[in-house]
Parts: sequence; structure tokens; C-alpha cells
Amino acid sequence: MKNAAIERFYDARFGLFIHWGLYSLLAGEWQGQRMDDIGEWIMSYHKIPIKTYEKLAERFNPTAFDADAIVKMARDAGMNYLVITSKHHEGFALFHSKADPYNVVDATPFGRDIIGELAAACRKADMKFGLYYSQALDWHERNAGGWDDPAYLPARRPWANIWDYPDSTGKDFEEYFSRKVLPQVRELLTQYGDIFLLWFDTPRTITTEQSKRLYDLVKSLQPDCLVNSRIGNGLGDYASLGDNQHPTIPLAVPSESPVTLNDTWGYKWYDNNWKESPDIIAKLARLASKNANFLLNIGPRGDGSIPEETVRILRETGDWTRRHAEAIYGTRGNPYIHDFDWGSLTVRDNRLYCFLADSQAEQLTINGLNTPVRQACSLETGESIAFRQTYVQGETSLTLQLQPHDGIWPVYRLDLAGAPDFSATILSQDQGRLFLYPHLAQASLGGQPTTIRRHGLGDRYKKVADTAIASAGMLVGWTDPALALSWEIKVLSPGAYRVLVQLPVQYRQAQKPVEHQLTLLAQTAAGQAVGQVSWAQVYENGEAEADATLNLAAGTYRLTLKARSLAADKQMALQCVVLDPA
Repeated sequence: MKNAAIERFYDARFGLFIHWGLYSLLAGEWQGQRMDDIGEWIMSYHKIPIKTYEKLAERFNPTAFDADAIVKMARDAGMNYLVITSKHHEGFALFHSKADPYNVVDATPFGRDIIGELAAACRKADMKFGLYYSQALDWHERNAGGWDDPAYLPARRPWANIWDYPDSTGKDFEEYFSRKVLPQVRELLTQYGDIFLLWFDTPRTITTEQSKRLYDLVKSLQPDCLVNSRIGNGLGDYASLGDNQHPTIPLAVPSESPVTLNDTWGYKWYDNNWKESPDIIAKLARLASKNANFLLNIGPRGDGSIPEETVRILRETGDWTRRHAEAIYGTRGNPYIHDFDWGSLTVRDNRLYCFLADSQAEQLTINGLNTPVRQACSLETGESIAFRQTYVQGETSLTLQLQPHDGIWPVYRLDLAGAPDFSATILSQDQGRLFLYPHLAQASLGGQPTTIRRHGLGDRYKKVADTAIASAGMLVGWTDPALALSWEIKVLSPGAYRVLVQLPVQYRQAQKPVEHQLTLLAQTAAGQAVGQVSWAQVYENGEAEADATLNLAAGTYRLTLKARSLAADKQMALQCVVLDPA
């Protein structure tokens, strides 16, 4: 049975995230020193004492804040829900809380309930309203979480307030949790109408029992309110992916990717590394094809105004979403077993939507679509395009004749004779490329079949060290050289192939060589070896090309990836293997 709340979540697809608090006044700078980190962490980064930081509340008077204008900006950009930080790690609440006086109404000259005003503006605009709440970290509180995480205590930005409270003896998370967290979450769910979702974060210290109590509280007050996986301990209604993380595979679990518009979440006056609208549109299309929602963050200034570049980029994004709404909202992800490098697919009933990264492309080939195509057209103009659907090596092959133009991310609609039915085989795709993803591999350990565990909702915060398929699709924790991954593939385009190993790319991280030594063996369906390539090293945050090409005739093969040796004290991670015609 479908969950109606989850279906509404899928249908919404695109949301606005807002990080705003006292940290916005500092704008990434403390006593003349800029921080090379995200702005909302400035209290921890500079270890600002509570008594000093509290004085920011006396200056917080965001007279430029306009809830209706913010909601309209989001609506015009094509967003269907809004999430704002009701309380971030600094501990300051943007709502009137009887549970704690450290809030915008009681502690600032502004004296207005920001959450209340945004909730009302969202109701007027028929915009779904969600709330971020930091349930574990709170630097205004001695007993809040993070102090028991030794890996982060000496870090430049510790999880807990260890500058005011260096002694962890006698710290009692339950005291903080019962006194502040549960009452404030109750206030949020009883004072501001229907809440679409609660967005929890960084579940350090919190126990399974406490996460369960918090989850049960939410459901007791608003059963349809969704809870993200960062509530901790494997709970939640949908997966919150890592910050700025993009999945590599279509996701079976309801998921959402939170992404910054520049490099920070909270406002920093000198962070001008904006993601331009074509990049935002590309992320929206690719996330929709992975069946993941896109939560795009902005950081208002301390006075409540929105940076001009933010307004411009969202306006440009809205120009595109209005013309292509049919392909985004209410659709579901790519029904094939993996995504395509040429762009993305979404589906609605008997229609497929093809998003093209290259607007100048003249032709597109999609292999493995078994359902007959009745009609193909440009979504924007409605003009029909020519196509042919044939068989190659016993597999269906669809070729579309496209309409090159100067726009960005054109969308073509395919009207099918029924629901899309794709081959379950890994096939050559457009321009002959093949993609081997870990989730499609057969695994063996020491020659014996084995199963690689898939991460659940809460594993990202459990520090799980075993080999697994992470929620975003990559293989993580590969430490045993006896592990091998094999794929059954069908080559439709004979020739020589370059072989590339792609490791996961972390946001804004440099490519670094790692001494993992790998081999890939190609065998026919009968088990005859036809080629082998090797890597003396691979690259974190990048791809490495093998020492030779594979020469493959059309037909079925088994490709097996093994580790000759793995670098000491360095886990191997794998995003995919790519075969690219030389």
C-alpha cells in the first residue's frame, strides 16, 4: 500500500532550505578573522563563549525579513516546500518558545515569531512547510550531545561546546533532551499548523530509545509529518543524503539531497562561489531521475534580506521549471537499472521524459526499452521528432533525432504503448558506453558467493566500518583483497574500450592518488578469458584509466574486478567502472 505522505513528498520534488540564525549577523567573520568553513558553525569554529555569543541576540533585528516575499521567491523558482532552521546548533530558536527563553521573541529587539510568519505565508501560498531542528547538538547547553565523540573533540570545530564546558564528567544528555528538545518539538508541532516534515540533524550521543521517543512524539501530534533519517539510530520516514551528495543510482528508498547554493549554509558575506542556474537545473533533473528530492539551501543576511545573486539564480531556475514542470513534478525516477551519462530520465504513467545535458546533440540512443514508442516530441514546443526502434543483438534500440538549440537541458517526451519496461541487462548505451555500478554486481569472497549489505536509513551516523553499498549507491569500506565484483554485460558496439575506475567525488575535494592496485578480467559467457587490464593506483575524488584497452566483439561477457592489493589503513570506495569506446 502506498504511503500518502511519502507520495506527496515525491510529488513535491523541489524544496527551499533556509539556514538563518544569530550566526548570520557575523557573516562568517569573527573579530576580523574569516572562517574557512561553513558559516553556521562559527560559534564552534572560533569557540566563542556563550556569554559573548548571547550578545548577538541583542543586535538581532532583521527588519528586511519578509516572509511573503521569501515564499513567493521559492514558488516562482518552482519549489513546492520550504524548510527553515527553527533551532540550529547555536541553540537559538527562531520561534517563541516557552521551554527556553533563548529565542527570537524573548531575547531580541525584533520580537517577532519568524517561524509563525513563515508558516502563515506558506499557508497563503499553498506551500508545504517544514522545520529543521537540531536535536542533539546545542552549544548553548552543557548537556547537549557530541561531547562523547572523541574523534571530534580536538577538531577545529568540535561537535559539543567543550570551550565553556571542557569537563564531560556528569554530563547528562537526557536532562537536556527532556527539558528542551521534547518540549520545543511539541511547540513546533502544536503552534504552527500542519508541518510537512521535521528535518533533524547530526544525531550524536542520542540513544535509540531517545530517537524513538522523539519520533513517536512527532507521530502522536502530527501523524502525516515526515521525519528524515537524521533523527538517528535507523529511524525516519525518508533518507537524508549527505550534504551536497548526489546518488549514483536510482533510489528505492524515499530520499532527499540537501545542497548549498554556494559553499556555505549560513550566510558568509565573502562566499561568492555561486552555483549558476544551469547547474541547479542539472541537479534537479539528475536527482529527479534518481527518485530523490532536491532541497536547495539559501542563507539570508543578518538583516533578513536575501543576497541579490540568490534572487537572480532562483528566478532563472524558475524560468526553466515553468516550461518543464510536467517532467519534474509528480514523476518518478528512471526505470532503468542505472542512470545515463547523456542526461536523465523520469517517468509518469506511460510517458518517459528525457533530459539532455547537451542541448546541441542531434541524436540520442537508448538501448533496452522494450515498450513500443508511439510518439516522441519536444516537451517545450510540442513538435514531434523522428525516431526508430529496432533490435541490435536481440535487444531493443531506440534512436531519437533531436532538435539542437541554444537553451539548457531540453526535455523530450516519449509516449509509450504501456508502462516502460526496460531490459534488466547492463547494455551498451549512447555512444557505446557501459556503466558498471556496485549495486548491480555479483560479489564473491575468496571465490565463494557473498552478499554485500546495503545501508539502511541511519547507517550514515553509525560509523559502520564494514563493506556495504551506501545509500547514495557507491561501495564503501572495501578492505579485503579477497573481495571480487562481477558484472554480466552485453556489448552491442564491438571495438576497443578504455576502462575507467571512478571513485566517489566529495564536494570541493581535490583528487588524490591512492595505492589501491586493481585488475579487471573480461571473460566470455563460456568462461574464456579475452582480456585483462590493471591499475597501479586509483584516485580519490576522481577517475583512473587502466593500463590497456579491452577489445570486445559484440556479445555477452562477465567482467570481474579484483584488488591485487589495497593501501594500508585506507578503505577502497567505488562509484562505478566505465567502459568507453577508444
